Parts: sequence; C-alpha cells; structure tokens
Amino acid sequence: MATSKKPQGKKRGPIPKGKDDEGTKEKMIAATARHLAEFGPRGTEVGAVCKELDLSPSLVNYYFGGPDPLIWQAAMQSYADHVEAQRQALERAPDGKLAVETWVLNTIEWKQQNPGIAAVIDYPMLALSREEMAEADRLAKELSAVSRENVAITGSAVYSLMTGKAPKKLSSARVAALIKLNSEFAYWISAVGFGGFGAGAWIAGRKPYSAVWRAFGFSPDKQIRSTLREMTARLAKSDPGSLIDEEEK
Repeated sequence: MATSKKPQGKKRGPIPKGKDDEGTKEKMIAATARHLAEFGPRGTEVGAVCKELDLSPSLVNYYFGGPDPLIWQAAMQSYADHVEAQRQALERAPDGKLAVETWVLNTIEWKQQNPGIAAVIDYPMLALSREEMAEADRLAKELSAVSRENVAITGSAVYSLMTGKAPKKLSSARVAALIKLNSEFAYWISAVGFGGFGAGAWIAGRKPYSAVWRAFGFSPDKQIRSTLREMTARLAKSDPGSLIDEEEK
C-alpha cells in the first residue's frame, strides 16, 4: 500500500503531553480523512480532529510538520485504499465489459462519497495552502506512484475487453508498453479514464446545477450509465491487433 513520506527538514521535539501511543499517527490520518471527505480541505480543522481523538493539537506538528501535510497524507491514504479496491474489483470481474464498467462506476461513486478527498487528489495546488505550494514537486511524485497504479488497472480492464481475455492486473510497465504499441488501446484508456474521472468530478460537484438539468429533463446518472454501455459496446468491437501479437511473444 502506498503511503506518504514524512515532511523533510523538520526535527521532532519532545513528545507532547506524553501522547505517543502505538497507532496514534495512523488514527490521526484516518480521522482526518473522515473530516476531509465530509468538509473538504478548506473546512477540515485539525484541532477538531485532535479533540475528537482526545489528543494534543501539538501532535500535528510533531508527527506531520503542520496541518497541510496531515491533510495530504490523509487524502493520499484514502486514494491509495480506493485504488487497491479497484484492483480487487478488477480481478473479481468475470469479463472485460464488467471490469471496465465497474472501474468507471466505482470512480464516480468514490468521488461522490468523498468530494473533499477527491478535491485534494484532483487539484492539490488549489486544495492546499500557499505555504504548501513549495512542496508541489514532492506532492506530484507521491501522487504519481498511486495514479500510475490506477492507470494500470484501467488499462488492464480495457485490455481484457479488447482481447476477450479474463481480467487480470497488468503491470504499469506493461500497460505503458502497450500504449506505445497500439494507438487504439491508448485511445480507449484515455476515453475510459477521462470519462470516469470527469464524470465523477462533475457528479460530485453538480448540486448547484441540479435545478438547471431538471429543467431540461436531463438525468446525469442515467445518461452516464447509458453512455458507458455504448462505450463498452464499441470498445468490445475494437480491433486488438498487436495486443494479441504481443501476448503471444
């Protein structure tokens, strides 16, 4: 499971109020993730998290170096857990069609249930404070490792549907090689991936616009499912071409 690195360049001082129980750091991350999912990065107060856990607020600096690194680690852990759930769902799927549909619908559902966490993952430089902007490169590297795994899962589902083979997790390196090898495979990964992420972000934040869509008689949920069915039907008819050749090598 991917986890975030400790903030660099900060020395830990004395343990605040003797609170160094086993699992304290993990409890803080989990509680912050719950607050983050509900209230978002701007509404999450680490003081409220510490109060809920009956911990000294000074532990935020002691363990994480400040509120932003704690919020970032909470978001990263939640996202990593989501990606792991996607991997398990892929390998449980009976065929490629269900594997692709499950990945998209699970992505939408996760964003819908965790809009605050999704905001940090999708827009880290907007979600965090300006002081954390200096950590942009480090944050991007941490996020990219988990995101590559998610792309590999997406590619594995697309590969299964294009080739008719049973769903199986392919490595990130293998998916990257197949993207370069087969342009149609690359197209469908982007269509599925951007479709899932975009629809998820849109649905999670669509409430202000719901009255507008109702006025047009438009149901986003129904339309997304209809579009998804059409997309998987077309994907299943695509030519696997060199994907099969590569498998036989």
